[in-house]
Amino acid sequence: MMKTWLVAVSVLAVLVVGCSPKLEQGEVLEKSGDTFTIRLSRTIDEPIDKVWKSFQRPEDLEKYSEQYQQTKLVKSEGNVKIIDYRVSALGTMNAFTMEVTMDPEKKHVGLKTLESSLVDITGEYDITPTPDGKGTVVTYKATQKDKANMPVPVSVQKTAIKESFDNLIAGMKKGIQAQGGGAS
Repeated sequence: MMKTWLVAVSVLAVLVVGCSPKLEQGEVLEKSGDTFTIRLSRTIDEPIDKVWKSFQRPEDLEKYSEQYQQTKLVKSEGNVKIIDYRVSALGTMNAFTMEVTMDPEKKHVGLKTLESSLVDITGEYDITPTPDGKGTVVTYKATQKDKANMPVPVSVQKTAIKESFDNLIAGMKKGIQAQGGGAS
């Protein structure tokens, strides 16, 4: 299993070596030691209420994203949910248990890793309307600390983080569409 994982990562590294993902103005994806500092942002062409509704159901991600293979609600109490995730990244399946805390007034979602053998993530999503009110900006800010020695180049890790965020946003868009949303 480990050999297969290393081969897959090595092939990916050869393809991507030296190629960090393209970031938009204001985005940050930097690594210092074993910790990434992340700030990524995307605009969804849907009103904030529809986007916020999709953030309130993180356990539904497996229905709309190929990367999220399993999302299981473990516990829900008030605005806090505990979710078990099985996420495909860097050619392997990764298991995470995350605490997701929602603040409906501020349209803010906090997240924290409770269990993972790979990384510890402490972060947040800020959801704000675009100036015209027709779209929504989703901004992800986090620190991600490696718990295991990652035998892959930092550029490959950066690409995986950015792709994970992009897949999350794509999954949310599909979820909104499936719930009868859709930009006019």
